[in-house]
Parts: sequence; C-alpha cells; structure tokens
Amino acid sequence: MLTDSKPLTLHKKSGSLKNFAQITGKVTDTLGKPIPGVSVLVKGTKKGTTTDTNGEFRLEATSGDILVFRMTGFTTTELRLGTPIRYEVSLKEETSDLNEVVVVAFGAQKKVTSIGAQSTVKVDDLKQPVANISNLVAGRVAGIVGVQRSGEPGYDNSEIYIRGISTFTSSSPLILVDGVERSFNNIDPEDIASFSVLKDASATALYGVRGANGVIIIQTKKGRVGQATINAQYDQGLTQFTKLPEFADGVTYMEIANEGYRNSFPNDPNPRYSAARIAATRDQTDPDLYPNVNWFDAILKNTGNNRRLRVNANGGSEKAKYYLSVGYYDETGMFKTDELANYNSSIKFSRFNFTSNLTLDITKTTKVDFGVSGWLSNGNYPGSGTGNIFNAAYVLTPVTIPIQYSNGLASKIRTADVSNPYTILTQSGYATEFRGQLWSNLRVTQDLSFLTDGLSVTGMFSYDNYNNHKISRSKTVDGFLATGRDANGNLLFDQTQIGTNYLGYGRENGGSRQFYMEGAINYTKKIKAHDFGAMVLYNQSDRVEAFAGDFITSIPYRYMGLAGRLTYAYDNKYLAEVNFGYNGSETFAPEKRFGFFPSFGLGWVVSQEKFYEPIKDVLSFMKFRFSYGTVGNSNIGGRRFAYISTITNQGGYSYGQNNTNNNIDGLNFGDYAVDVSWERATKYNLGIELKAFKDELSIVADLFREKRDGIFRQRGDVPLTVGVPNLPYANLGKVNNTGIDATVDYQKRLGDFTLGIRGNINWNRAIVIDDANAPWPYPWQQRIGRKLGQRFGYIDEGLFKSDEDVANSPYQTGINKAGDIKYKDLNGDGKIDSYDQAPIGYGSIPEIVYGFGPTFKWKNWSLAGWFKGISNVDIFLNGDGFQPFRLGGERGNLFSAITNRWTPQNNASNPLYPRITYGNDNMNYETSSWWTKNGSFLRLQTVELNYNFANKKWLKKIGASNLNIYFIGYNLLTTSEFKLWDVELGDGRGSQYPLLKTYNMGLRCNF
Repeated sequence: MLTDSKPLTLHKKSGSLKNFAQITGKVTDTLGKPIPGVSVLVKGTKKGTTTDTNGEFRLEATSGDILVFRMTGFTTTELRLGTPIRYEVSLKEETSDLNEVVVVAFGAQKKVTSIGAQSTVKVDDLKQPVANISNLVAGRVAGIVGVQRSGEPGYDNSEIYIRGISTFTSSSPLILVDGVERSFNNIDPEDIASFSVLKDASATALYGVRGANGVIIIQTKKGRVGQATINAQYDQGLTQFTKLPEFADGVTYMEIANEGYRNSFPNDPNPRYSAARIAATRDQTDPDLYPNVNWFDAILKNTGNNRRLRVNANGGSEKAKYYLSVGYYDETGMFKTDELANYNSSIKFSRFNFTSNLTLDITKTTKVDFGVSGWLSNGNYPGSGTGNIFNAAYVLTPVTIPIQYSNGLASKIRTADVSNPYTILTQSGYATEFRGQLWSNLRVTQDLSFLTDGLSVTGMFSYDNYNNHKISRSKTVDGFLATGRDANGNLLFDQTQIGTNYLGYGRENGGSRQFYMEGAINYTKKIKAHDFGAMVLYNQSDRVEAFAGDFITSIPYRYMGLAGRLTYAYDNKYLAEVNFGYNGSETFAPEKRFGFFPSFGLGWVVSQEKFYEPIKDVLSFMKFRFSYGTVGNSNIGGRRFAYISTITNQGGYSYGQNNTNNNIDGLNFGDYAVDVSWERATKYNLGIELKAFKDELSIVADLFREKRDGIFRQRGDVPLTVGVPNLPYANLGKVNNTGIDATVDYQKRLGDFTLGIRGNINWNRAIVIDDANAPWPYPWQQRIGRKLGQRFGYIDEGLFKSDEDVANSPYQTGINKAGDIKYKDLNGDGKIDSYDQAPIGYGSIPEIVYGFGPTFKWKNWSLAGWFKGISNVDIFLNGDGFQPFRLGGERGNLFSAITNRWTPQNNASNPLYPRITYGNDNMNYETSSWWTKNGSFLRLQTVELNYNFANKKWLKKIGASNLNIYFIGYNLLTTSEFKLWDVELGDGRGSQYPLLKTYNMGLRCNF
C-alpha cells in the first residue's frame, strides 16, 4: 500500500537531545498496539532503521532532523526532532483505498482505479507445514479451482485451474514468478511478498496467446531500508494419512468368494474355499500355508514426519537494500523398510531453497534489481514405483501368500502381473532423484523525468536452468510358493521367479534452460483531477529441452510480442482502461504466428459521487467494474507444428504364387497439414466492490462469462467411406464457461480482542458448444449442450427384486438375478446397450470450490482456522480391489465395505454392492450411476494457535526482539458422504499415495 503524508499524534517524553545522539522511541497504532516493521528514516540521509516486534526503534540523529515513518496500511508521516531523546508515536491507519497498490500485468496500479478482476491471498496463509504451496491456494483465493490427487513426498502438487476448465486442451494457468514464466510448486512461502490471480481479459490480455487460462503472479520479497533484521524459524511435524482404505480380512474374503462362486456356479457342490481352509486361516496355526494378510499393514507405517528450517535477513540503506534467505525442508514418508537390506529404500524428500534479492539505486534516477533464487531437492524412493506398490496391494488377495515365509524366502505366485507388495517395496532396490532449479533476474529502471514528468523505461533479462537426474538401482529376488509340508513338517516350495539378486543401474536425465527479455516504456501524468497512464512493452522467451528425446522436442519453444496499456481516471471516480497483446508462438505457420488480443474496461466508483454522501457512514465504498476482451491459448495439445504434414511407413502388400511371398512397402500421410491457430477466449466480466461499517466489512464479487472457440480437435465427423486413415485436426471446438466468484472479509477490533472472518467461493459451469464429432443417434447421447467433462453411463433403476422382475425387464447381457443392477432402457428397444448411456453425475473436477475461516486475537494469543470445501463433483468407482472377483480367483483384494452388499437376507434397496458373482458374468460393473458417488467434502485444512512472547526482558538478554511459538494442524478433519478413501483422491479405487494430515510445532525468533 502506498500512502500520502498525513499528520500523526506524538508524545514527547523525558530526556533531551544535544547535538548528535542516539534517540529511541516506540510506534503504535491508534489503539496503542505496537507496530513492528515500521521504516524509520532520517530524511535526506541514508540513516534508518525499522521497529522491532514491540514497536521499538533506535537510531542516531540530532535536533532539527526530520524522521520519516513508513508502514504498509498506515499513513506515511514526518516528524521534526526537538530536544527529547525518546518519542512515542501513534500512526493512523489508512482506511482509504485511494493509495493502495495492487499487482497487475507487467506492473502495478492503484487499487481504487484498477478494473481487472483479480484476487490476492495473504502470504501468511501460505506458511503451512507442507512442501507444495499449490495445495493451499484452492479455497483460499476466489476463482481458483484445485484438487490434490496424491500425497507422495515430492509429487504431491495439486491440479490448479482459474475459473475452472474451459477447453478440451490444456487449462493450466500461466504462472509468473518475478515476471517470468515459472513453476511455483517448490517455492518457499517465506520468500513470497505477494500472490495475485488475474482472471478476466482486462487483466490478462497483455499476455496474448498465453493468457486465456488466467494468470498467477508471484513476487518474491525485496529488501527494505533500515537496520538489518534476521528471522529464524524451525518447524517439526508429525504426519499421518488422512484416510486409508480398509481391506477385508482373509476369512471375510473367502466367505464372500464362496458366496460369489455359488451365485455364479450353483451346480458346483464344492465351495471355492473349504471350511477347513477358512478355519485354518482364522486360527493362524500355519500362516505360511494359510496366510491372512492386511497388505497395507505390511507396507505402511502409522506415522511419518516433516521439518523445516528457515533463516532470512532483510535491511539496507536508501541506496542499497537486500533480502537474503535460505530454507531447508524434508519429509519422511510412511513406507516400511527391511532392516536387513543393505540399502535404503525408504521414501524421503528433502529440499534446499535460497533467495537473494538486491536493489541498488545507482544514481538518483537509475535503479537496478538483481535476484538469484532456486532450489535443490533430493528424493529417495523404492526401486519399484509407488504406483506399482499400491497396485500390488489392491490386486493380491489376503489369503494367497504370506508377507514373507518364516524361513526368510520371498513369496510370489506364478502370475506375472501379480506381485507381492512387500517384496517389491523392500527387495526391489531403490531410486534417487536429484532436481535443481536456478532462477536469475536483472532489471534496470531509468527515471526519465528530466525529459518529462512521469516518463520511465525499464528492461529485464532472466536466465533459468532446470535439471533432474534419476539413478535407479533395482533388482528382483528369487520368488517361491509353498505347496505343502513334508513328513517332517518342512515347507515344500516351487520356485516361481528367478531373481537377479544384485542391484542393477539405470539413469534418466532431463532439464531445460530458458532465456527471457523484456523492455518497456511507462508514462504517468496527473493534470488536476485527470490521471493518465500508458505502457508499451516488448518481450520474448526462448526455452530449450536439454535432453530432448526426438527432433521435434529439441526445437526451441519460443514466443515474442508487444503489449500495451492505456489507463484513465477522473477524480478516482470514472475509470477506463484499454489493453492489448500482439504476440505469437513458433508452433504455428509463419503467416499465422501472431495475433492481436485487445480488451477494454470501464469502472465507476459510486462512493466518490456527491449524491452518495448520505450513506457513506454505513456503506463507505462502492465500485462497479466491467471488462470485455479476447485472449489466446497457444498450448493447444495435439501435434506440434501441425501445419506441416508427416509421412509414415504404411506397410505394404504381398503378392506371388507357388507359396512365394513378395512384399512391397509403401508410404502414406501420417498427419495431414492443417491451418492451425491458437484458441481464442472472449471474456466478459462484471464486478462489484463494497466496504461497509467503517471498512470492517468488504465484499468483492464477479460475474463472468467466457466463449472459447478455435479449440484444436481431431475431426470425428469424417465418414470412414472417405478413406482417410488418420483423421485430421482443426480449430473446431467451442466451449462456453459461466460462473461467479466472490470474497467476503470482516474484521472487528474491540479493545485487546480482534475478530476476523474471511470466506470466498467460486462456481463455474462450462458447456460444450461444438466438439467436432458427428451427431449421436439419440439426444441423451449428445455431448453438445452438456457440461465439459460430463460423465456418460447407464442409469440404474435400483436392483432387480426377483427373477420375475428380470424376465419382465429389458434384456441385459449376462446372467441376471435378483440383486443385480437394473438399468433404464432409454430408447425403448427392449435391450440395454450403448444406446442407453446418458449423462450421469457432475464429473471429476468440482464446479464449486469454497473456503472460510475465523481468526481470533487477544493480547499475545491468536487462534485461526481455515475450512476448504468442494461440491458439485463425484467419484466413479472401479478397478481391482473394488470390483470383487473381476478376473476370478487369486486376483483382487476386497474392501471391508464388501459387507454392505445385497444378499437374500440383506435385500436393502441401496447397498454399496449388488449381488456378488464370481468373474462378473453380468453388467453389474459397467459405468453407471450406481457407481457414481457424491465427491463433495468440507475439510478443516488448518488450525493455528500462536503465542507471542512480546515485551519480555529476557529476550533482550539473548539478543532477540521477538519470539513466537505456535501449533499448526493441517488436514485434521474431513466430512464427506464418501467413506472409502480420502475423497479428494478422486476416481478409481483409492490406489494413490494417500493425502496427509500434519501436527506441527514451530518456533520463530526475530533478531
């Protein structure tokens, strides 16, 4: 926030100032609460300091000097020193939006005059005990839709979308860190100064072919004038799984298998598992031959841990300011290890972050910003991937083999694709992954006011380098299957696998390097009540894959273009803005590489009108915004350089006689050249901003609509009779996206007590207008007019109630009995087939994402919580481990929820499972509404309790100015109708590495 100078209240205390001496003071707000971090400068010099956590400051000055006090959120104030040597200063809070500045594309604007739709998140909200900040923004920022599909250390980032998904191709937003396209997954939140989300065309048009999916802008911290301050922090966390799927025990498994076997083979008098084997499994008198294994207990521990250490320094003079930071994070996962193995196969991720930002005033008109930052990470993983381990746990039954035989031999059945989860976890070797990212920025800003007031130029160059290196040292072990015992009771074995029994070696390399340049001319001018602003910017980027696997990938990825902005404000009341981007990408044909993307916006600050005065005491601020424009998306998927045809080997034909065989190979078009271009998004946005009750309540709401056309799609409407072997692509797809997002913030201070409540919500629905496919036979099959990502399947009508019910219903494939799923015959042809599939559920990406949380502060205590929720989303259940006996015996675990099934005795109308069969000889497990479950949830994402040891004399004895101790709980509680696994993991059978909850204690000290 930038503020104008205004008077302040001060009280002179005892002591006198003679000549050159050290003065002290304390800065508080109007309620007497100390304000830390206030910049205190001796005007006209480079002498300065900042207030500590108790609001105290100390510096050398003399009578007649002028001290300047600056602090975001408060009025900037000047104070002329008299004779006292100690001062108490009370700063007045800035309650007006007139001077608050927000980050916009390629710069910043006054918040009151900004027109674009954008949201911000408080940086402190991102300082949670997790490695990846992408897991924190969904639900905390209006307009962001996000879901986390895995909790695996090092691979736990969320899928992030701005205002949902609006296209068949990539919907990932453009992410800029310090002005350059970069990933933010591994940034240390301690180094972030601001986090902004740009959502409409007025905010994103300057990015042209990169802006259609929205933009996230992150700025890292820079130095500030004053005495050096050092902050140190240490966190220690205990982690657990939020929800782990539960498997049925061995006895239950065999009893259900017998039930299913009887249902499928009623004429076979022999059960699938004998009573003697079930009894032996229950008694566990011989677990080698009659195992009863919970494979999750075999491979997973109950707890893991994470920790974080950070140290940063900040300070400098008016001419040289610096911010330096180092951080370390590590996390130990919850896979078990074999203590006898001579290598470490545990899952562990560690990361080292560093940031160095330097700001130099070379002259009175020339400023240089130089920054170098990055991270290095090291991950240790089992030799067999996490996905393979979880898949094995879902595929292998609890009664097939033991974890390991009592004599130490590894257990393995003969089926090649069924593995022992414990063996591939602990006996398959290990893999080590090294990843590193280096970012560098050099920016020079030249003030040209000596030519004309308000004119400046700026230029930036950046170089980024990313590398990853993976070493795999894997092996297999001899596998055995016990077939019985000899006369002496010794186990008899068949060898089922011949292992390597030594560690092999494999290597993978990847990486990229990127150059980025930009140069801009900026101009601002104020003439009485008129504010003018203008900017013209040129930028270009060049990125190369360092270890490209083919010729096409080795070609640099490039874009270049111009961007411009014109702004006008009259008396901070009537606002107008015009933006444009003219840029392109190398992936398109030379004559079609560049496009023009304009936008305009209008704003009206109603509260600045004279007629508004009567209600200003209640509703202090009201502003309307409207924007319209077009933005592009060059990340269209499909084939790169699609304007060039490719030729492939078509095979050939054979000819000859007398048993001769003559072959002639041929060539044909592989991909046809198409006149490819970018997607185009036409965006409309109507917004309102309100403040009420002395600015204690603020509301920001936006209604938006987007029309996306030119989506790159493969033609599905070309008949096969045309004779085209590979259907061509074209810019044919169209999608309309409509929605609303809003933020509400309420802050109330009552003496020593402060209450805050904040919430936000996003709802959007994208509708398919054209998918480039041929019309479907029936209207309920049509994708056009449906929501993007709509599921299609059979509509269940409950379960068959009797064999008579089956006979009187449309024909369904297989053997159907009472208790099987009954489907709706939509076309009335008397049979259930693909023509009866219709829309079911919402899809895997939520339409509604919201979050809310209270904050309480009392003296030195604070308590805050945050809830994240998603709705209008569902989960489709399928796969081994969920579908019982899909491939017969010895394959496929069972969830403990299998007890909630239909039987003649338990003929409830809506159990989880229908009638159990062996081998799935009917349509019970087809994609249908029966297996589409509500995926909504509300999660208590964070709880933080903090105590601040302020004004403690013992702190000064150790050289500290402040000490905070805190507890943070992360993902502590989730409420949802869905109970099988963590609902956020989404579709399938829950076979991903589960999400984590964390109990974290931390300590922060300022020096």
